[in-house]
Amino acid sequence: MGIKLFLIRHGQTLWNKEGRYQGDMDIGLTRVGFKQARLAAKYLSKVDFSNIYSSSLRRAIDTANIINKTRNLKIIARENLKE
Repeated sequence: MGIKLFLIRHGQTLWNKEGRYQGDMDIGLTRVGFKQARLAAKYLSKVDFSNIYSSSLRRAIDTANIINKTRNLKIIARENLKE
């Protein structure tokens, strides 16, 4: 059986909204960003997976935590997954 990989981008940040490049600046999610993360979680609710990897940035961790809310998996935060 093959491996399926789902790449999920973090939700909107204030700098995304303003069209600013944020790179590895730790800018948090907006209300819209949290809503987008909840929509991603709903979309993925029927997908069986066993690992969640995230960059160590707050916006990515927050998005991963929302997706992980009903799974209780360990989120593996990696510095090398930053932009």
